[in-house]
Amino acid sequence: MAKLVKTADLAWEPTNVEGIAGKSLIQFAEGTAKLIRLEPGARYPNHQHPKRTEYAYVLSGNAILTVGDEELEATVGDFLMFPTDTPHALANRSDGDAVLFVGAVYHSDTDH
Repeated sequence: MAKLVKTADLAWEPTNVEGIAGKSLIQFAEGTAKLIRLEPGARYPNHQHPKRTEYAYVLSGNAILTVGDEELEATVGDFLMFPTDTPHALANRSDGDAVLFVGAVYHSDTDH
């Protein structure tokens, strides 16, 4: 069954990190997809996920993506993958909001 999600009709939901809000688009046992908005100065702390590969696509603004020891500045149209069990963080050091499409693919014990 097809499902159309009108993202403009969804409210930005606050997260547990100040300055970061999200819109959940899909949530399955195998993976997720959401929009994330980082206000200027917002930073999602370093974290990692077992059995999950995350990815991000920058829709607007600029985001600083830290993966392991590497810091990358991503702009509109850039895509980045956060490998399983790799520490990563997101930040917005610009003067405007950054909006990212973020998703995750979950791996079974036999996947990697």
